[in-house]
Amino acid sequence: GEDDEDVLLGVICDAKLGAGGDIYLIDRQLSQVLVISPEGELVTTLGREGQGPGELNRPHGLILLDDDKVGVIQGFPGKVTVINPDDTPGGEIHIGGPPEDGGFNFVRKLTRWGDHLVGQRGRATFDTETAKSVSTGILSVMTLEGVDEAVIVEHSQESDMQRHVFDEKADFSDMEGWAAGGPNGTLYTTPLRDEYVINVRILAGEMTQVLSREFEPRQRDEEDKEALTNGMVIIMNGVRQEIENKALDTDPAIMGLEVAEDGRLFVQTCYDQEERLEIGTAGRFDVISPAGEFVEKLTLTIPEFDGTRDRLVFLDGTHFLVIRNFDQAQEAMMAGFGDEEEDEEDLGDAEPLEVVFYKMP
Repeated sequence: GEDDEDVLLGVICDAKLGAGGDIYLIDRQLSQVLVISPEGELVTTLGREGQGPGELNRPHGLILLDDDKVGVIQGFPGKVTVINPDDTPGGEIHIGGPPEDGGFNFVRKLTRWGDHLVGQRGRATFDTETAKSVSTGILSVMTLEGVDEAVIVEHSQESDMQRHVFDEKADFSDMEGWAAGGPNGTLYTTPLRDEYVINVRILAGEMTQVLSREFEPRQRDEEDKEALTNGMVIIMNGVRQEIENKALDTDPAIMGLEVAEDGRLFVQTCYDQEERLEIGTAGRFDVISPAGEFVEKLTLTIPEFDGTRDRLVFLDGTHFLVIRNFDQAQEAMMAGFGDEEEDEEDLGDAEPLEVVFYKMP
């Protein structure tokens, strides 16, 4: 905030809670990790912008490793950069294989459980003759070195670079919503877009349970559908390309899954999205026990929280992070990258990004 001159924030996009109570924040804009004490004091800063060992390029997530090491996730080309607690390089984890395997590898989401990584990643290949690409996404359980132990979901789709299509039906797979964690190592996926159905697996991949209930997804209007592609920009040879919008008539039934440290599953439906909640409500979840029984409908009330500008980050089911003025900070970052589509407004008047650490009573 304005009264804190010791900590510089760009765009905080992910956070993890360490075993000792420290909070690890990943800053996508400044390409660094901030380690904050439970009292809110800056402990240290790890990493910096660059392409060399231990350096970062627009990271979007992190995992905590043994010996207080931090793994910083880079989406494309996909890899995890390991940084030692003294801010020296700790090597790299190549998710999905090394670059010499061919194609373009990417990592979207990654979490750690014990001696395993669970992650959503993939590889894309491009045919210059047909101007078509094939992207294969995979949800798998891996070793801490990034080697697959069990492939849970695999989904391929073809794209034509001369005809850009946003096709929700073709793009959907049950890795769109997933989470892993809990004392026993449980993996949850959402196999059906329009139904409240959750598959429950052990990390070896074996299905143990299916959770479901009656549910009617939210209907969209034309403005809702158009908004899904408004933020997409594809420029080829200096010319912005039109995007064919094949948005569906309803929101996905389940929009988010999180697993608490004690194994409870937190489910966000399409009615629980931050931007649809009233001012002062930061989050709303169906809470399900590790045995699959409904526990409660949990509403997190935080004064003046506004889902159109603020973001809630789930940590462990007891602790949460609120990133205030997230959207304005992201707009300022994109303006800094020279995005010509940004409105020419004075971003200097934007409210400062703030990070607030909460614990449930």
